[in-house]
Amino acid sequence: MTMHTGKNRRDYNDIESIFSYRKDIIFSEHAAKLAIFQDSIELLFYLTTVLNAGFRDEVKRTSKRPDDPKSIIPVLFERNNHNLIAAYKLACIGLNNSTYLNLRTVFEGITQMYLLQLTDREAYIFYKQQLGTLTETEEKELKNKHHWLRPARIRQLLYTGEKKKQVDGFYILISNAAHPGIKRAIGDFDYREEVTVDVLSILLALSAASLVSIKNIYSSMINEEETEEIDNMLDRVTQELNGQVMDISPNHPGLEKD
Repeated sequence: MTMHTGKNRRDYNDIESIFSYRKDIIFSEHAAKLAIFQDSIELLFYLTTVLNAGFRDEVKRTSKRPDDPKSIIPVLFERNNHNLIAAYKLACIGLNNSTYLNLRTVFEGITQMYLLQLTDREAYIFYKQQLGTLTETEEKELKNKHHWLRPARIRQLLYTGEKKKQVDGFYILISNAAHPGIKRAIGDFDYREEVTVDVLSILLALSAASLVSIKNIYSSMINEEETEEIDNMLDRVTQELNGQVMDISPNHPGLEKD
């Protein structure tokens, strides 16, 4: 490799030290939010253990493995947990645009879980799409009737009225932050207090939304103590965010109800 005369290349540790410095600031100034998020992650991963135990018991009882659209909801849930941790790690060193990319995936994952739980034909088509088993006819249906089940289409199926406007606005906020223009992207190069607050707040809000999704979808599989833990965590998040928590539970009247 040719080196330019008089140019010094920074050691990797020097680069890493910049992010370590940011991390120290963020942990010092936002300890409460970070502590609540860590507790919510512990609870989310505990709930995966609870659900997996319930699924195993069901397989033993019925001698049949689940093979319907709802069977991939747990996969989306666990994927969301991993994306939440990834977002947390990035947020802690001030890489905000990258954090928002993970948060957008979490938001989309939650709505996909509700789609699988509360719709019929759309859930079936989405399920087969995820498994790569669509027939040619079904793929045409996915494209022409269901608009590829893009995020906007899923929100159209799940929400209506004022709530849809709020949920759409929340998603647009995350998406725009994940793909900023040049001027906004430059802001990611330096630590900015107000952006970090926004990122950590949305991180908390989506961890809460993920907990709510499990409470809504798997109410029959979690016991009273676990439900109480979820409620307590939601109260902590709501208090930390001064009540500004986005409820993304579906409200469309045409949805199936179990």
